[in-house]
Amino acid sequence: MQKTLACWVISLNVQAENTQKLLIDLAEQGLEPTIFPAVDGRKQRPELQPDERFSEFLAMVRHKHILTNSELGCYLSHLRGVRKAYDSGYDYVCLIEDDVVIEPRFAEVVNCLMDDELDLVRLMALKVRRRKILKDLVGEHQLVRPERGTLGTQAYLMSRAGMKKFLDHGSVIYEQIDGVYDHFFLYNLNMYCVEPHVCYELDNGSNIARFNTENVKKPSFVQRLLFHPVKLWFSLRRHYYLNRRRSEFYPAEMPVNNPGKSPRMRRKKR
Repeated sequence: MQKTLACWVISLNVQAENTQKLLIDLAEQGLEPTIFPAVDGRKQRPELQPDERFSEFLAMVRHKHILTNSELGCYLSHLRGVRKAYDSGYDYVCLIEDDVVIEPRFAEVVNCLMDDELDLVRLMALKVRRRKILKDLVGEHQLVRPERGTLGTQAYLMSRAGMKKFLDHGSVIYEQIDGVYDHFFLYNLNMYCVEPHVCYELDNGSNIARFNTENVKKPSFVQRLLFHPVKLWFSLRRHYYLNRRRSEFYPAEMPVNNPGKSPRMRRKKR
């Protein structure tokens, strides 16, 4: 049976030059892209829907600050995009932010990945991490599994199983959307990447999370006291997860060359 795919470009400005170019490029590669309206957090704090909850306590304990309005808008854009795809019965959702340029084999790689029912595949990333090479995909592109979070939600493919895991975990909001995917070990989200990347981020960035407002609220004494124990707990959870699944993540090594073109991409020692 043919898999169903929702290919959505998240954008606040449908008429923006790169948004229109991205829609055309995706269509020319055989995909059927449509716009998913982003949640606007530029002027005021977005309102939550009944199945969404913001935890100020967790935000303060984990990060010592709450999300800015724009960061919350970005988070909700992805959360609602995934929820709509899941509720609509799609087998896969490919979410792409409007500041992305796709490479010539983007659609080929996406179609190839849908054969494997992987929870989450980042089609580009902003951190270069140690990873295990799993298999060849299309042309020079390979499927890899990084041992740590690779940052970025510019473009990714998520299976129905991955959607369910994310929705169950991510409807309680306390950190940026990147962090939720980077903390895959908390809710057993099997996260992969493609190398070389099949898209890259423009230097000017997306319009869905461009304007930040300063948060002046500080954590309480109790929240500050809990910061390091909670950080240690996260670290122990990650190490426990990796050790239980060593064969899935190792042997791992850094790529020799940077796998993509995004200006913000940076290499990490681990």
